[in-house]
Amino acid sequence: MTCTSLSLSAAPKFSGDKYDFWKIKMRRFLVANELWEIVDNGFEVPVANAQLNDGQQQTLRENSSKDAKALFTIQSVVSDKVFPTIMNATTAKEAWDTLQLGYHRTKEVRTDYNPEYARLYAALRTGDWDGTREFLNGHEGALTARISHEGKRALHVAALFGHRHIVEQLLQLMSADNVKLRDNRGLTALHEATYGKDVQLVKCLVEKGNRELLTIPSNTGWIPLTRALSVGNKEMAAYLFSVTPWEELTPEKGSNGVRILIMCYYSQILLDKALELLRYCPKLAVIPLPASHRGRESTLLEALASVPSAFPSGRQLTFWERWIFRRRRNICKVDKSKLTYKHPRELLEIACKELFKLNIAELENSRAHLAVIQAAKMGIPEFIKEVTKENPQLFWGWPDENPRNAIFVGVEYRQASVFDLIHGTVWKNALAEMNDWNGDTLLHMAGLLAPSAQLHDISGAALQMQRELQWFKEVESITPALRKQSLNNDKKTARQLFTEEHKDLVKQGEKWMKGTATSFSLVAALVATVVFAAAFTVPGGNDQITGYPIFSKKKAFVVFVLSDAISLFSSSTSIIMFLGILTSRYAEDDFLKALPVKLITGLLTLFISMASMLVAFSAALFVVLHGKAWIVIPLSFLACVPIASFIWLQFPLFVEITMSTFGPSIFDRNANKHWLTR
Repeated sequence: MTCTSLSLSAAPKFSGDKYDFWKIKMRRFLVANELWEIVDNGFEVPVANAQLNDGQQQTLRENSSKDAKALFTIQSVVSDKVFPTIMNATTAKEAWDTLQLGYHRTKEVRTDYNPEYARLYAALRTGDWDGTREFLNGHEGALTARISHEGKRALHVAALFGHRHIVEQLLQLMSADNVKLRDNRGLTALHEATYGKDVQLVKCLVEKGNRELLTIPSNTGWIPLTRALSVGNKEMAAYLFSVTPWEELTPEKGSNGVRILIMCYYSQILLDKALELLRYCPKLAVIPLPASHRGRESTLLEALASVPSAFPSGRQLTFWERWIFRRRRNICKVDKSKLTYKHPRELLEIACKELFKLNIAELENSRAHLAVIQAAKMGIPEFIKEVTKENPQLFWGWPDENPRNAIFVGVEYRQASVFDLIHGTVWKNALAEMNDWNGDTLLHMAGLLAPSAQLHDISGAALQMQRELQWFKEVESITPALRKQSLNNDKKTARQLFTEEHKDLVKQGEKWMKGTATSFSLVAALVATVVFAAAFTVPGGNDQITGYPIFSKKKAFVVFVLSDAISLFSSSTSIIMFLGILTSRYAEDDFLKALPVKLITGLLTLFISMASMLVAFSAALFVVLHGKAWIVIPLSFLACVPIASFIWLQFPLFVEITMSTFGPSIFDRNANKHWLTR
């Protein structure tokens, strides 16, 4: 294979993880394509106006061509997250070396480890100061020697295992510079101590090593405070927060300040300290982490847009709390002990004010537009409103990117609270008429199948299909008539896309409906059979002369007859409803009202029939065992157990179907009126 037959499809892809594996695979790919030499060694570019003979010119052309192919290959196989780190590289060697510098984790091979130190390590691990002192006295240099394969010193080990008494003794023997010694991973003894809960031990190290110890980074750039936050050690992090110099956390000093804010927010600890730090340096809110150090999110804004539970809209409310919320009362008054959104709101306000100060290049680098999209995915309308008020452009997406704005994404990810924002803007009609790069309108977004995470919370495929239809009808209600028949680039209308995307869900919904109806119809048929037979075998029998029931004049007998009749009529109705479900045509729109109404009616009449059957049974006992209440009452209660259990198990399904069909809509057109102009 030569470089002229380069196949990028065979090249290993790199997304920022497992660089060492990718490096080996990529090197072999470049070798196979005769490009590795130009990547590894580069080539010499002659100075301007240099006189080259024909051979030199030919060599320069070949090297330039190879280098261009190699650079194109490297830039093509990295993900969009990694690409910015090498986008400005002018040669393949520069791009390769940049990736090496940013993603390679150096594994240092130490040769100064002495197996004899195993005895010292054991004494330090077990907290044996006498054994430690004896070893140190007999081995010169052991105090600062590497006593493990990881390159840890005696102070590292004592701090790691939390033996404060040994740490205090060792500190008396060490200079301030020796306290700052690092192991193979660049960790100091203070890094190791942050795993434990002994704050006093950390104070001893800080006092001996001065404040410089607080800002010494590991090989991955982490300082002790970020390490304490990463393991959720709140008490330790609180102390380190109080003594770490904040001027060392500014963007000019590195990325630790941004990392600390993100960690505090995700772990939801020390938010008050994070807020103080952000007030000290607001710029931290809009500075991204370096590409090689990014996790799920790279800015505080993206972190704020990723935790719905930190905002009122992300909390699962009870029925009465939703009732209060819909009447525009302060949700925090419902339960002040549980709903505390002060710190996330203030963090967001400071970040939004900082956005207003940025120029266009800084705004793009802040990744605020990505944070808005993330907030739309997660269903955080508070975030979208605050950011949009400061910079409306971020609501519409970013130039040169797929114009799926926050509303588009909210519909795609089925976030009703985000979609409701459309009713509070003057751009409602414009949003309903927009297209993305694939020609999809807002209605096409409703035609896509909802993410599985959104459908997972809904019981049964039939109710999931009903929710999908409710979404489509709601978006369709604000779509101009001319746009309802718009074709996307795949030549499909929104309705055609909906049908194609939901064909499997329709089949699953049909199967669920038929299975449910079959099970309940058997129960209804059994009840109908029992109460029908009971009507002709009345308690006490009939008078042999008149043919009338012997106890016909007793009140309990009248109750028996009425309840038996009600049970028969309601069970028969239930059977008819379930048969109607089994014989339905199962068109898409049937899942919106027709099928759920039949199921609701069938379940309701089934519950009535079972309750009436129980009343009839109890009344029959009173008739037959008149005057023996001590027998009748316990037997009646025992008879309630199986029937009540059945109703208790199936009643949540009945409530869910009823609320989904006849209850309050998941959409609230009045919830966000005029939010943009307030």
